[in-house]
Amino acid sequence: MKYKKNKLGLGLLAVVVLSLFGVTQAWANYSFVVNQSLYLSSPNAFAGDKVKLYTVVVNNDFASLSADVEFYNNDKLIGATQVVDLGKEGARQAWIEYVLPEGENKLRAVLTNFSAKNEAGKVVPIKSEEVAGYEANGQYSIDLDTDGDDVGNKEDADDDNDSLTDADESTRGTDPLKVDTDGDTLSDGEEVNKGLDPTKKDTDGDGHDDQKDLFPVDKAEWADGDKDGIGDNSDPDDDNDGLTDTEENELGSDPLKADTDEDGLTDKEEKDKGTDPTKADTDGDGFSDKEELAAGIDPLKADTDEDGLTDKEEKDKGTDPTKADTDGDGLNDGEENKVGSDPLLVDTDLDGVNDLLDAFPLDKNESVDTDLDGVGNNADADDDGDGILDTEEKIKGTDPIKADTDSDGLSDNYENENGINPLVADTDGDGKMDGYDKEPLVANQDWIKLAVQFGALGSFFLFLFFFSLAKYKKRKI
Repeated sequence: MKYKKNKLGLGLLAVVVLSLFGVTQAWANYSFVVNQSLYLSSPNAFAGDKVKLYTVVVNNDFASLSADVEFYNNDKLIGATQVVDLGKEGARQAWIEYVLPEGENKLRAVLTNFSAKNEAGKVVPIKSEEVAGYEANGQYSIDLDTDGDDVGNKEDADDDNDSLTDADESTRGTDPLKVDTDGDTLSDGEEVNKGLDPTKKDTDGDGHDDQKDLFPVDKAEWADGDKDGIGDNSDPDDDNDGLTDTEENELGSDPLKADTDEDGLTDKEEKDKGTDPTKADTDGDGFSDKEELAAGIDPLKADTDEDGLTDKEEKDKGTDPTKADTDGDGLNDGEENKVGSDPLLVDTDLDGVNDLLDAFPLDKNESVDTDLDGVGNNADADDDGDGILDTEEKIKGTDPIKADTDSDGLSDNYENENGINPLVADTDGDGKMDGYDKEPLVANQDWIKLAVQFGALGSFFLFLFFFSLAKYKKRKI
């Protein structure tokens, strides 16, 4: 018998009428008239469906009737319910929920533990020997519907709906109740269509399940990394990146990945450019190799312009990693970074003096430190560090930013203290600068005598030379 599946619908109720009335036999005062059958809420249900088993109790004789209703399948109790205080000429449904098993189901509903009351509310005793009929029966053959197509297996030619008939599956040795007999996640029908064995997870026996094997009938192949239709075992370049698998093994790159380090450059491109295909950032400067090439930066040098800042540091600071001196002020970016000046500004402190020439590139009030004492000339009382205040030098006429105004080798202060004129290089006028004159205040003429002597000696040698030359010419004539 075929039954249609219905999830817990109540359906039509068949009434089992249980009626109490008097009879002529002295041995049985009450009898229950019961319908011929017990019903399901879904007559077309399949095994595994949850349904309601039900009957209806009717009281025709007493002011009030109560009883237990027990339900059995194949003489095994499967559930119970109660009918409580059912009024005279009243009817009430009694039911339980039940998951149907496959096969023959002999169902029964049995009324027990009767309790009746009269109009006065007194209990009317009912003896067991006074009870005749008290149960309802139903016989149901429940079929499976393995594939859930609402056709029971007994009538369904393809119980598991895998595109193979049950008869075909029996011939092939597959399970007609399992879509995927061998558990390789391919249905039996799919495997047959592809020429595979639906009873084996690994048709070609290469150690790879059919579902994952790209060449399930070729024992020598199972993968195709570059999807070119050639199995990896016979393909010399599995990832199709331009490098043979042998070359990749030598480089340490992955022969199954065209871009081993995932930096946007294929392994072949990296080999050609000299970068490391196993490192996204070959020089470790914080830029991937592809980023560096796109920006014109050297992926093999962490500091492309060799200015003391890595390419990554330059990117963070906004300087040009390809130019050592981004702002063109004569100081490279690394030097400016050390002293704190701005490598993007020619004149960091905006005092009008180029950072290269500015002794104080961060102080707009200072730019020169003549005596290199760390104090700018604007704040330094003695700019040239000669021991004489600038104000005094201006009075004396010496140069406040030149420690030796007359450049004679003696500082202005020394000359002042020793009575030497700081404005004249040769105070005594003897031809020797004060710094080289043992007595800068005493004219010493010794040098004139020496000059006359050397002059006379030179004249003598010239005389000898010309005399010899004349005699030589005369002989030749």
